[in-house]
Amino acid sequence: MALFIKPHGKTGTEKFLRIIGMAIILGLVVYAFWINNQSTLEKIQARNALWDQTKVLSKSERDFTQGFIRSMRNEFGVKVRIQIILDPITEQEVDPKELLIVISPPTQTVGMYFPGLVRHALGKNFISELENKHFTNHFSDDEWPASLMTCLSMIWERLVNVDSNQSVPKVSTDGNDGLPDPESSVHKE
Repeated sequence: MALFIKPHGKTGTEKFLRIIGMAIILGLVVYAFWINNQSTLEKIQARNALWDQTKVLSKSERDFTQGFIRSMRNEFGVKVRIQIILDPITEQEVDPKELLIVISPPTQTVGMYFPGLVRHALGKNFISELENKHFTNHFSDDEWPASLMTCLSMIWERLVNVDSNQSVPKVSTDGNDGLPDPESSVHKE
């Protein structure tokens, strides 16, 4: 059984216009379906990327955090997860392409895991400052949500302002630079 969609019309022009109309309507339905799926997918990803066991973050703080997560994914291709937990921070399996921030207000600890390129762009001192000093004295007076927003802003600013005109180290092609060739290493697979 075949399904034929045949536009009805008295003239060739009327049939042609009806075909164009049907194509436009079909296109609008497909576009609306695609937009709905994108919106649903984004909501699901946002729910999974921000986990707040404390339920302390306000709506505006949650929106700001989810905006940071979306922006990092869209601008830099970095998946971000932020977890606010009630238990002590434990060692976690982290995807090498993922930025993970874990905050435990009851134990007053913070854990941050950065992907390699992000870690390099931010710098050791900056990351150490965030992990060890930025949240200090903000847990006791429940100011840690504001510190989290500031931390996310600082990370964003630092990444956006990475100087793209930095000089690239010279790569020697003659093989006499004294560095071992990684492909001729003793530890072959």
